[in-house]
Amino acid sequence: MSVQRMPTFREEPEAALAFFHEHGYQIEPNVWTVEQLDQLAAASQKLPSFQDGTCSPTMHPHNLDPVFLSALRNQRIVGIMEKLLAGKISGIQSEFFHGKPGTLGFARHQDNFYVEAARDAFASAWSPLVDVSPANGGLIIWPGSQRESILPIETVDMEDDPGQDKNARRQQVVVPDRYKPLDVIASAGDVVFIHGYLVHASHNNRSGGYRRVLLCTYLRSGEKFRPGFHAKRAEVDVYAV
Repeated sequence: MSVQRMPTFREEPEAALAFFHEHGYQIEPNVWTVEQLDQLAAASQKLPSFQDGTCSPTMHPHNLDPVFLSALRNQRIVGIMEKLLAGKISGIQSEFFHGKPGTLGFARHQDNFYVEAARDAFASAWSPLVDVSPANGGLIIWPGSQRESILPIETVDMEDDPGQDKNARRQQVVVPDRYKPLDVIASAGDVVFIHGYLVHASHNNRSGGYRRVLLCTYLRSGEKFRPGFHAKRAEVDVYAV
């Protein structure tokens, strides 16, 4: 079963917010223009991990290229995040996933397991630069699982992949049976907004193309969070010109 279209913040903001709180995610269509997607794709090919051929995810590309800093400050995303998090926000992380053909998927996880922010104070914006589906490494979500706190973790024996995040395949969330997985179908330019407690994962990229995705995460301003040993998260002013 695949995700169907849902209320959007552009046309039905109150319904879209209610959908997010009920299901733990929302897909906003056409946030990025074709020109912006082209700029992000071009900038991604200048990143060191693409240049050296490993295509491992790049943490905080906003510190390396102003194109990604501008993306973290995208005002449509910022405006939606203010609604989701009920206040002014800060950026705390960006990460670019090249997703070259054959890249293995991310195991089941909750983003706030790593960030340790207060409930409803943290969320993620997942922006595909290409159309995504199960065939090329699209997301899998467990709608409603954001109602849980941090769920139990089990260690898994998964094959490592240098093209995937270091934390991607070492452990996974144990999901209660009442929550059922759902494949996310999204188009280039859409943004998938993800609650900090929503369980999600991704498929292996079984296609012949790159599944390029920019992940940006946000925190309600003034809230505490865990910087992280690997991530080294730090607040970024998203309102600066």
